Amino acid sequence: MTKTCKTHIADREEGMTLLELMFAAGVVVIALVFVFGSIFSMHQVGNLSEDRATATTEIASVLEEVRGLNYSQLLAYNPPAPGALGDNVALEIKCFDTAGNEVILPTDEDSLTDPLPNPCEVQVTIQWLDRAGRTTSASSSAIVRR
Repeated sequence: MTKTCKTHIADREEGMTLLELMFAAGVVVIALVFVFGSIFSMHQVGNLSEDRATATTEIASVLEEVRGLNYSQLLAYNPPAPGALGDNVALEIKCFDTAGNEVILPTDEDSLTDPLPNPCEVQVTIQWLDRAGRTTSASSSAIVRR
């Protein structure tokens, strides 16, 4: 009789209970949620970083073109459409006249009330829809001698 009781108790101590299995499965599921969430976030940050690098390249290209223009060419400058960021891209170029007012390029020389100073600040802003559908923008400016 003693021998039978010992084997019966030993059988009950082996293995895991259903509660322990559910707890372990819950811990694994929570860990996987965090891992996959991190991977998804890293992917989004990578896409945003890639788009910003492309926008910075486009802005630098426009500013480099503007540096070589004379006064009348600067006022008439219409940059090429940046296609690397998709279809919904807007590029705006502004100068500031001697009174500090914005002059959006291209513009007619006769429409200026104050002339552009020499050197003049040129600001380029690019705005696009990122891959998640959010509006994003980047801008830079440079002092341009004419």
